[in-house]
Amino acid sequence: MVEISWERSVAILTMSGATPWNVMDRAMLEQLGAALPEVVARGARAIVLTGAGRVFSAGGDVNAFNALAQEGADALSSGIGVLMEDLGNPIARFIAESPVPVVSAVNGPCAGGAMGYALAADIVLCARSAYFLVAQVAQLGVVPDLGINWVIARALGRPRALGMALLGDRISGEQAEQWGLVWRCIDDAELMPQALAFAQKLAGLPKDAVVECRRLVDGAGHVSIGQSLAAEREVQRGLVRSSFFRDACAMFAAK
Repeated sequence: MVEISWERSVAILTMSGATPWNVMDRAMLEQLGAALPEVVARGARAIVLTGAGRVFSAGGDVNAFNALAQEGADALSSGIGVLMEDLGNPIARFIAESPVPVVSAVNGPCAGGAMGYALAADIVLCARSAYFLVAQVAQLGVVPDLGINWVIARALGRPRALGMALLGDRISGEQAEQWGLVWRCIDDAELMPQALAFAQKLAGLPKDAVVECRRLVDGAGHVSIGQSLAAEREVQRGLVRSSFFRDACAMFAAK
């Protein structure tokens, strides 16, 4: 299940699975897919995504995949394809394109497709006890999914992204910070307090500026400097019309 709690205007979504590994089974995906737009509709100004207990999530429900495989290869292929298209992929896209900022608080092991969700957030924090594992190629003979390839290629570059994806080695929280996979690696006891502090700060920022900044950063690696400058100009022309910008300018001028 996905538990929803609130700290003022910050919605906290906690993945709590049927097992301590917080496996993302169909029920969890359905609830997470519903909870994200629900909290935005209820007025959330920022979202924190985390896992229950000592685990963020071990990823997909391999036991369910095994049960589906008993019906034959066609049923397995079709079933997983539908699961990704209808549930898994829309969640990854919502997080990456959320109308409000998202902070992921990776409180422990984060593996498989769960990595795609964690790393798609705007601010990614992890506990020192956390580790990241992309095991699909090495252990299952399939490719990383739910946005993993998209996020690790951008964060790490081709050599490290392929090394992580193909070899299936655990990447510790501290190593993830050194590589730039996460914003900060934090002592376990301080993870949620700091995640909430970051989320509260983001919640107080102009929403349009946050969303447009993310969009420009995500697109910057695929356009020329001229195209990036032009995009910045067009966004800026719209944002300077806001009362927030005018008030900020007046405040600085008064100092």
